[in-house]
Amino acid sequence: MGRGTESESRGWWQTLPGLLTAAAAAITALTGLLVAAHQIGCLDRTLPTASQTQSHPIGNGSRSTKAEGAESSPANSLAPRQLALPAATEVRAGEFVYKLVSARLISYAPGKVTLRLAIRMTNNGRFDANFWAASFRLWVNESLQAPVNDLNEIVAPHSANDADVEFVIPDNVSMVGLQMGDVGEGKPTISLDLRHPEP
Repeated sequence: MGRGTESESRGWWQTLPGLLTAAAAAITALTGLLVAAHQIGCLDRTLPTASQTQSHPIGNGSRSTKAEGAESSPANSLAPRQLALPAATEVRAGEFVYKLVSARLISYAPGKVTLRLAIRMTNNGRFDANFWAASFRLWVNESLQAPVNDLNEIVAPHSANDADVEFVIPDNVSMVGLQMGDVGEGKPTISLDLRHPEP
């Protein structure tokens, strides 16, 4: 009696690894079938989720396109434009001579443009001289504006340097006045017509 129970118990434990192996084989086979069905498109229920997931990048792309369109709108799409210079382009301030070499309008932001002026400073003195932003102002809508760039160079005696001076102004301004060397109320001013490009 005891031997029969021990034999049955031993037989059950001996068959348990076989059952586990069979179960693992069945799970592997089922997984393979599901993967194959998914690859051939039998599981169509997952397609709406995939399409929704793909719709987010498309939406982001459309928003990016709109943003790019806004940046290239007429109010902010001014291509760099060379301006015609006036007849008088030089100002003398003591031993220094400032000459306006060129003027360009460049798009800056909606409603604003950058006026980039190439200026040559000649130092006729015996000592080094500062060639900096403090020497320039621009009359815009009856007020004086300082340059937005931090120009700060040294011009050696009896030599000349070229540098850019930049102002940010409203894009609807048609006339400005440039001061070089001596700046402030009543100082010499060179008028620039922003409506006329260089011929």
